[in-house]
Amino acid sequence: MEPPAPDPPAAAARPPIEEVRFLPVAAPLADLPALVAAVSRRLAVPCRLIPELPGLDLRELAGRNQLDADPFLASLSARVENPTRPVVAVTDRDLGLRIFTFVFGWAEVNGKAALVSLARLRPEFYGEPPDPALFARRAVAEILHELGHVFGLEHCRDANCLMHFSNRIEAVDIRGIELCETCQGRLGQPFERGSGGVGGGY
Repeated sequence: MEPPAPDPPAAAARPPIEEVRFLPVAAPLADLPALVAAVSRRLAVPCRLIPELPGLDLRELAGRNQLDADPFLASLSARVENPTRPVVAVTDRDLGLRIFTFVFGWAEVNGKAALVSLARLRPEFYGEPPDPALFARRAVAEILHELGHVFGLEHCRDANCLMHFSNRIEAVDIRGIELCETCQGRLGQPFERGSGGVGGGY
């Protein structure tokens, strides 16, 4: 989640995305197959799960019980050889940065990899009862947000756009699941509009 930019710049030219791969990290994730299927319905390219990769840098931030997102992302990106097949690492561990208390996800614009933490997307994190539909909607939106960065999009000033910067769970819920017209026009492939989602759509 880079600091918000005044306007999203045009995505730089890159080879077309062939597929998106999903990697469970630091814990078995029973939710992941359903989330990958939901994300797949929002994209124009195939999505698939891959086995956990060895050797990722999962160091913690001192005194914070969080994975440090910077070395985690750098080590993952170094293991992705083909930029047309980016990898999204999904974990139940909380993520943070030295300059941010926490991040829901982390990605490099036009990069090869992204990170998504499910920890703060669960209603239970905030002392609320479990809500599988709400959790799934948040998780799919966060995965797509980070993929938007991978595909070349910066943050957007439109609070309802998928690419809006969010540092609170309320902002995650407000921004929804769709790109605004400007971001959709800048990106094009591989996002598809109105493709359905968990539980029949958003």
